[in-house]
Amino acid sequence: MNLAKYALVLLSLIISAQSHALVPPLPQIDAFKVISLEGEDIPWVLGWKLEELSLAAMVDGVMEPIPFQIDQYNTGGAIYFEGWHVPMAGSPDLMDGTDKILFLFKDAGPRRDPRAPYDGEMAAEIVTRDVNGVERFVYLVRNSRLRSEEQYVRYSAELGLVETDFYSLRYNKKNHLKWDDFSYVNYVGERPLDSMKLRLNTGILTSVTDTELNNDQMIALPTGEIIGPIRTTTQLDFNLYLFGVSILQLSLQIHHYPKSIMYDVRGIIPELRRKLLVDPTLTMSIDANRLLGANTYTSEWPDHPATVDGVVDDNELAMIKAGLNPASNWIWVTSKRNLDILAFVDYLGDFDEPMSLLYKDDLENDDPPEVFPGQMPNVGYGIDEFPMSGFIGFVVSMFISDGFEGDPNEFAPYTRTLPDLEVRAL
Repeated sequence: MNLAKYALVLLSLIISAQSHALVPPLPQIDAFKVISLEGEDIPWVLGWKLEELSLAAMVDGVMEPIPFQIDQYNTGGAIYFEGWHVPMAGSPDLMDGTDKILFLFKDAGPRRDPRAPYDGEMAAEIVTRDVNGVERFVYLVRNSRLRSEEQYVRYSAELGLVETDFYSLRYNKKNHLKWDDFSYVNYVGERPLDSMKLRLNTGILTSVTDTELNNDQMIALPTGEIIGPIRTTTQLDFNLYLFGVSILQLSLQIHHYPKSIMYDVRGIIPELRRKLLVDPTLTMSIDANRLLGANTYTSEWPDHPATVDGVVDDNELAMIKAGLNPASNWIWVTSKRNLDILAFVDYLGDFDEPMSLLYKDDLENDDPPEVFPGQMPNVGYGIDEFPMSGFIGFVVSMFISDGFEGDPNEFAPYTRTLPDLEVRAL
C-alpha cells in the first residue's frame, strides 16, 4: 500500500473511531420520548422553506437521515388544520417561530466529525443531555436529498386504524370516541383494554332533572389528519347532543405517538348553552378487560395499590376518597402481564376545576358502550365543576409500556421529563 492510500485509510479509521464514540443505550422510559424543537430556538432558520429541512445523526459511524416531521400550529396553540376555524399562526410552507420539529430521543447519536461526508448543508447541531449529563446529537440539514423511510406511527383514515410497533387501536368510523379494538404487542392475554368511556351527568335547566349523557350522545368525527412518522394527529368535530340536537361543539385533536396517546379538547362554552346544564360533571375513563391481579396506584395514593379482584374493598374506597389534585394527578395501572398504562390530565388556559378519581372494580357489571361485561378495572378522571361560560380545555395523556419500574413518585413525573436541549448554529 502506498503512502497516500495508507494515509486515506488511516484518516477514515480516525473519523470512524471518533464517530463511534460510545454513548450508553437509553432506557426504554427515555428511548421513545418525542423531542420538540421550536422554530424560535433556531432564529437563523426562520423563513426557510420547510421542504428544504431534514434531520440526520451518526448511525454506526455514518451520517444517516433519521425520521422527523415539522408541524405547524394555529393561533390557539393547537396543530393547524386547513379548513378548521382557527387560523395558522405563521406562514404556510415556511419555517416560523411557532413551528415545531419533532424527532425521537433514541435517534440522537454520537457527535459528528466535521470531515464525515453528508449530502446537504449543515444548518444546526442539536445537543440533547440526559439526566446523567450524557450528550447525544442530531443535525438539522438544508437541501439534503436524503430522507428516512422509517414510520414509527402508521395511520389509515379510511379504516380508522392506528398502528405502531407497540400497539394498535381501531376507532369506530361513526364515532372516534368509541374503540372497536385495542391490542398491545407483548401483552399476555386477550384484548386488554375494552373501551374509552365518557359520561356527562347534568341537570337540564334544573338540578331535579338529572341526565346522563355517554359516548352515544358525545360524537367525534374526523375532519382532517396529519400523518407523520413521529406523530399522527387527527382533527375531529366533537359534538354533545341532547335530544338529537347539538348543544355544544368542541375541538378534539387525537395525537398518536409510538408509545403514547393524547386527547386534546378545547372550546368555548356559550353562556346561553351553559345555562341549559345545571351542575354538570364529566368523567373520562378506560375500561379494561378482566385484568385480574392488576394494581392501580395514584398520585394521592401511591403506597397501597388497589388490586383488581371484582370487589371494591376498603383500600380501594380509601383511594377513591383521596381523589386527585389537578396539579398532580397521575394514575398508574400495571397489569403484570407486560402492559402498563400511566395517565395524566393537564388543564389548559384558565380552566382549573376540581378533579376526582373514578375507579370501579366489578366482575359482572355491564356498562355500555363496551364489548366485555365487567369493570376490571374502569379507571379515570372526574371533572367536578364547569365554568358558567368561556374557555374549556384539557389534555388527557396515556403512556404505554411493557412495565414501568421503581417508585411511581419518581418515574411518573420522569416519564414526561425531556432532556435538556442546546442548539448551535453551523
